Amino acid sequence: MAPDRRTVLKAGGIAALGALGGKYVPDVPVNVARAQSDVSTEYPEIRFAVHQDPGQAVNWVLPAKRRIDEFVFGTPDEPINTGQHWVNVADGPVADLLGEQTYQVGLPLDKRRTTEDGSAYTVTTFNTFASPSRREVSGELDLTYVDRRPWDEPGAGTDTPDTVELTAEFTDPADNQYRLEVGQVFQPPIPPWQTGGGVVTNSWLHGVTGTGSPLLPTEFAYGAFWGVGNVVVNGEVRNERQVIHFMTTQMIRKSDYTLAIDPELPLSPDEAYLGNLHQTHAVVAPIRVTPDGPVPSPVETAFELPNGNTQPFIHVMWDEETIDGYTVVEPEEGAETATPGTGTTAPGDGTATATETASTDAATGTETPTETETDG
Repeated sequence: MAPDRRTVLKAGGIAALGALGGKYVPDVPVNVARAQSDVSTEYPEIRFAVHQDPGQAVNWVLPAKRRIDEFVFGTPDEPINTGQHWVNVADGPVADLLGEQTYQVGLPLDKRRTTEDGSAYTVTTFNTFASPSRREVSGELDLTYVDRRPWDEPGAGTDTPDTVELTAEFTDPADNQYRLEVGQVFQPPIPPWQTGGGVVTNSWLHGVTGTGSPLLPTEFAYGAFWGVGNVVVNGEVRNERQVIHFMTTQMIRKSDYTLAIDPELPLSPDEAYLGNLHQTHAVVAPIRVTPDGPVPSPVETAFELPNGNTQPFIHVMWDEETIDGYTVVEPEEGAETATPGTGTTAPGDGTATATETASTDAATGTETPTETETDG
């Protein structure tokens, strides 16, 4: 009997609700604990915490090319998810932002490399934040998600009852010190993102979902938030009102830290990095929030890339965190893998293999960017 490659998030001792219904058939079935809240009687809040101590695995993601998944982006004969539709329907500063950072909603055709015979896509033409390349760094994390409203509303993006509590400190590969300060949860006004009031729990993100860059695979998120905040580097505020995104998801990194594509998920403990079934991501995008809307704004990191420029985004992974108050149950035997939004079993292979990637650092076994163009 084939192994069931799912993970389960459960809350013991409290009445539970199914997280996904209707057409959604999750890889990660979830029971959700809801506690009564003083904020809303219509939608009692979901609250849970994530923690990682210093000395456990933290990885800084470097810019590098990303394998292109046929499931998410199609083929040269039938391309999908180019992002152009969302550039066209956006207006004002959002349209300008997506014109420059289309990878937030799709992958333009001119950013895709193909096999020699032109039958399949291979890798992106540029070095991206959704990268297989990393360096081990240090850090600690305390994060509490508080989800009080499961939908976005029109109007001011910061008008939401959702909140987070965050302590996030880490280093870069050159041992510069970073701290992220989130001043406000908000709903990014990017079509077609659905951010659940700025904090979502027990949901799907990225890949084919329409929420978050499709350069990351379709992944189950126990919790996620989008916020506006500061990036502090070596004790100095380098960026103010920058877009900061955290998510606690199923593990999407293989044992060698390769970034999985949709048909490879979910990973079994034998396939997953350190055998872990979940991880927490922090992405500080090259986007700043202004009174007029979001605008492109590189993150002023202190980490210098081989091209002499500093890395214009932050993507950090806490790979040994714990989800307090919940139990993530290891896969059982029996069921097949299902894909969100389709109700069908995902294929096990059939995607193009990357023919161009970043070079490998023989001393560390990790990858170094080989081209200078990066997203952002």
